[in-house]
Amino acid sequence: MHRYSYAPSGPPEVVQWDGDLLELDRARPIEMVVRPRGLVMLTDQGSPGTEKFRSLAIRLKNFQKRQGLKKLLVTSSVKGEGKSVISANTAVALAQTQRTLLIDCDLHQSGLRDVLGIHGQPGLADWWKQREPITNFLRRMESHSLWYLSAGHSSEPPLEILQSQPFSEMLNHVSRWFDWVILDSPPLLPVTDSSLLAGQVDGTLLVVRQANTPKPLLKEALKTENLKLVGIVANEWQSSSERYYMQYYKGYVPQPRVEDDPHSSGAIAKAV
Repeated sequence: MHRYSYAPSGPPEVVQWDGDLLELDRARPIEMVVRPRGLVMLTDQGSPGTEKFRSLAIRLKNFQKRQGLKKLLVTSSVKGEGKSVISANTAVALAQTQRTLLIDCDLHQSGLRDVLGIHGQPGLADWWKQREPITNFLRRMESHSLWYLSAGHSSEPPLEILQSQPFSEMLNHVSRWFDWVILDSPPLLPVTDSSLLAGQVDGTLLVVRQANTPKPLLKEALKTENLKLVGIVANEWQSSSERYYMQYYKGYVPQPRVEDDPHSSGAIAKAV
């Protein structure tokens, strides 16, 4: 079995909440026990898909300058729309120039484990149960300013974790350490996890899949309270060849504040 290590080895630094200088560079490496699945920003950097993710990252950075966007929720209306592929690749793209933390908040059925090729790693659920410093559970990817907090393993109901005060406090604290905090969450329908998370972030990126997302369910998902929609990404993925095509979603766009940008081939709707 191949193991892919993407950071220098060594014990993680113990960081207190009130620490002024956060030594995160010695976090344990992300160990990919199998080949990443769909992580084109690492495995196929010359593909059209990587250019789309770079374009998406540029648009998010521009939006950050205008609106102070930092904590970004990536979700979908229903299962199977490729949100974990989008969140992982977007995080890698952002981490090329900015400190980024990717958090797996899908405690029901993690998709990031397959995308990143990581299994069995302790993470969010373990931190919530053990209450050790969160830095003990962070992993770093070599050559990128990317840190990762897995979903972890726990028998606790996900809602008990996500709606708890310790989780809210942890999220606010880690947002001080990074330029971006990307939360990969469960679909908006039918579980309520994402609606809770939507109220704790600065904005939401909604992923739809070409010819797959039921339009009535998309409309219902867009009614989610506190969604703070930044844009909609249309994703078409062919797993056999790991090709990705992203474009604007041109139908059922919610409210006048989200519209297409006719001057770009990027993957995010223009927020106005």
